[in-house]
Amino acid sequence: MIKINKKIVLLGLILIIVFFITWIVYEFTFDDPKGEENVVKKVYYEAVRIIPIKPAVKLAVPYHRQEHTLSCEVASLLMALNYKGATVTEKELIQQLSISDPGPRHNDNIWGDPNSGFVGNIDGIMPDTGYGVYEKPIYNLAIKYRAAKIITNATVNDLITELTNNNPVVVWGVVGKGEDISWKTPEGQVINAKLDEHARTLIGFTGQSDNPKLMILLDPIYGEIRLKVADFLKNWGVLDKRAVVIY
Repeated sequence: MIKINKKIVLLGLILIIVFFITWIVYEFTFDDPKGEENVVKKVYYEAVRIIPIKPAVKLAVPYHRQEHTLSCEVASLLMALNYKGATVTEKELIQQLSISDPGPRHNDNIWGDPNSGFVGNIDGIMPDTGYGVYEKPIYNLAIKYRAAKIITNATVNDLITELTNNNPVVVWGVVGKGEDISWKTPEGQVINAKLDEHARTLIGFTGQSDNPKLMILLDPIYGEIRLKVADFLKNWGVLDKRAVVIY
């Protein structure tokens, strides 16, 4: 009869657990191909949603999953507009979205300006054939349907005030490590860009208005997610705290 060495079995189990944890950490911080679900993140967010919370504010914003690889900004705007009563589709919004440079990144690291229009192909792949768009073009698109406002140098308290007043907010951040992929426009302007740039719709928070604990967002890939305020601030700050409020 074969004797089993308990120490070897225990060591094997420890190695398996360490490998599993390392894999989860890697997957959770890895830069995802935009528009594709990371299985670990999906399972994590679904598990977190099971945990009961008592939101101080949670707007009943209808969820919409982005229809294109890089259409997160438009999808996030769509959710906010739908909540405010605007009847519009993602396709209709994309048709009206301003375009800066629809082509791929140039070999000399020159590309378009996401502050003026969408950069790259909306079904392209970061960092070379598609990127996204920042707050000004989304604001210009929003005001065709509802009142809107760009908020700059904002604080969490500014966001909380808008949510308390029943106004969803489109915010920019990242879905991974936020590797720098900056470039210059033909005019020489440096564009702060991240490999996994991503927009979401902020819909609520837990805790007190002067001391929020969790920020509740609708992610156009992963659905409802909850971030600790410190984690939200870190994520939001990667792309300069960009935000558009929809009224």
